[in-house]
Amino acid sequence: MWNKPFEKLRSRMTCLYAAIFGILILAIVAAAYTFIWWEILAHEKENLVAQIYHEGEEWVESAEPPCSEAAIRSGKMLAYFVNPDGTRVILNQLGKGEAGQELLQHQHDWPKELNSSRLLRMHGVNGERYRYLAAVAPVIDGDKQLGRLYMFKNMEFYYQAAYKTLFLLLCMALVLYFAACYFGYWLAGRNIRPLSNMYARQQQFTADASHEMRTPLAVMKLAVQGLQEDEDSRLSDFAKESIKMLAGESDRLSRLTENLMTLARSDEDNLPAYTAQVDMTALCQKVAAQMTLLAAEKKLQLKQEIQENLLLQGDEMALSRLLIILLDNAMKYSPQQTTITLRAAKVKTHLVLEVRDEGCGISDEDKQKIFDRFFRVDKARSRSQGGLGLGLSLALAIVRQHGGSIKVFDNMPQGTVMYVKLPLEAK
Repeated sequence: MWNKPFEKLRSRMTCLYAAIFGILILAIVAAAYTFIWWEILAHEKENLVAQIYHEGEEWVESAEPPCSEAAIRSGKMLAYFVNPDGTRVILNQLGKGEAGQELLQHQHDWPKELNSSRLLRMHGVNGERYRYLAAVAPVIDGDKQLGRLYMFKNMEFYYQAAYKTLFLLLCMALVLYFAACYFGYWLAGRNIRPLSNMYARQQQFTADASHEMRTPLAVMKLAVQGLQEDEDSRLSDFAKESIKMLAGESDRLSRLTENLMTLARSDEDNLPAYTAQVDMTALCQKVAAQMTLLAAEKKLQLKQEIQENLLLQGDEMALSRLLIILLDNAMKYSPQQTTITLRAAKVKTHLVLEVRDEGCGISDEDKQKIFDRFFRVDKARSRSQGGLGLGLSLALAIVRQHGGSIKVFDNMPQGTVMYVKLPLEAK
């Protein structure tokens, strides 16, 4: 069983392979069809010129007309014989049908040079289409040229055969294309299997390590807490400062462990399912009230724009965590005396959450990376403020858990907007 990211990668690679194979197959079909048609047309042109010479010899010997009456009536073969300068018609075998009349009206399109040929396409008054191969050659009696003989061969049969051939080629191409798609899917799976296995082992290690770290970290936190609460111990100022530092790092490691476990579950699609209805209006107001105290400490103003009666099918704890992550992230990068705005509103069939800050903003390059694990825009500053580089990765996992999307935009004139869109109905 593939991990979800690698299944998407396999699908993209399959689409790429399918596109490449499709282009190659179409190119081969087009080249084959063009070559076959060109060969047929060249052969017919050569044969028609040779037939004109043959019919010219028979005319000289016995005055036998080039075309039979049956060929003229069916329009299969027509002829037109004129003197060398074309001023006098010696024999007109175009017949009385519409095809012959159309040929006569398109006389300016006939081949001009001797021993040449040309394909004529015409439309009759009733909309019927005619395709004739026209050729011209001299009729010679000894050293004397008696005239110019034009002959016209109906090519409709060849066009119908060409269309059938093209249809068969396309059917074969379609079969080959589906076979190529299946081969591309298999090839993509084979190519990414080593990466997927390596990723699965790394994922399992992260989950196992995070799980194993929870117990010793809990013991460390209890020991540090005991030392801090032991009033009888005579510890130096350095020791007290070290214990305080240990307490802070223990909390940091505990948060890191919990975040890694949550992300490991999200990679495996093992995040808890949700069926409860959440009052997002109350939840947003509750989280905003909690974060207002933290904002006041940092000399920031937290502004609320929350619509009433916002209901959502989801996981209340996860959504609360999402709001805390977005607000906390905005506070970390907002200078003092600026405003952070939390907006929640219903837009058609979705709930939209926005967190706007007036900080330094995020470059276009970093916007593509901020949801990557352990990525921090300002690493030194994030480290000093306790950032782990996992907050937005968790936010992305929670949003995907609810079938939504999260994007980052520039806040004008300065700052960043975190834009979350969640479907109101569970998917």
